[in-house]
Amino acid sequence: MDFGVQHGMGDPRWKPEILEPHHVAAFARAVDDAGYAYLSFTDHPSPSSSWINANGEGTADLFSSLAFCAAATERIGLLTWILVVPYHNPFALAHRVATLDKLSAGRLTLGLGTGYLKSEFFAVGADFANRRDVFDRTIDIMNRALSGDEVTADGPGFSARGIKVQPPVVQRPHPPMWIHGNGRFGLERAARWGQGWIGLLTTPVSVKTIRTTALPDLETMAQRIDELRVATERAGRSIDDVRIVATSVVRHLDARTGWSPEEYRDRFGQLEAMGVDTIIVNAVGDDPQVSHDSALAFAADFIS
Repeated sequence: MDFGVQHGMGDPRWKPEILEPHHVAAFARAVDDAGYAYLSFTDHPSPSSSWINANGEGTADLFSSLAFCAAATERIGLLTWILVVPYHNPFALAHRVATLDKLSAGRLTLGLGTGYLKSEFFAVGADFANRRDVFDRTIDIMNRALSGDEVTADGPGFSARGIKVQPPVVQRPHPPMWIHGNGRFGLERAARWGQGWIGLLTTPVSVKTIRTTALPDLETMAQRIDELRVATERAGRSIDDVRIVATSVVRHLDARTGWSPEEYRDRFGQLEAMGVDTIIVNAVGDDPQVSHDSALAFAADFIS
């Protein structure tokens, strides 16, 4: 089992200095050297003030941030956690994905979701009511575009004739796609064609905020993984082809308050026994030095 870390911009308590270039580069290099498998940013281009004030997370442009970190590192994987697919035109998205995969020498992994923030859908001109259908259509067209073939396709707001996306991706046929979704929709997509499934442990507040199916504890996580295994076999695939990823197992890492290594080892051991392959933890965002030091302290305890 390996670990990824979300940059401190994902902490609702983030401060602007967390995104100073030298702090981001230092953090990226530190977690790369410490043995984390993935570094992630999330996708909230136009959140509402009411969402931000209600403990919404901080965000920076997803692709710009990951490209910056790619240039500062050598090994660590770059994870979109998560990319809200319905916000994006499929061809523009394929171009960004292909470019980042090329510039990072094939280190990109796509964590994908349908999104939940209605006001943000309206702000970017996306279709909230039909976001699941848009998700499926966008992924289909994007994958065809990433194949390198000419693509002809129509959709709401676009009409494409003989489009060829450049540059070619490094990872064939495309970067790995991990599907986020605690409910049936996410599980079925991961089982049918995903290279991973992302399960988010929830609280009563987060269920209401992000409109996701409750996944409150490790017992429920085990049930979801069993459902994924059955669905994957039904789709004619092996569960070994689907990476199982758990998030929000650990809240924001903060060395100032610390953590119980024994408690976490027990929790991680239970998850590994269920079949979890990767755990994504969240970096604290109110102080760049604390963010840096906390990520390294966690790595010293749990990453060999």
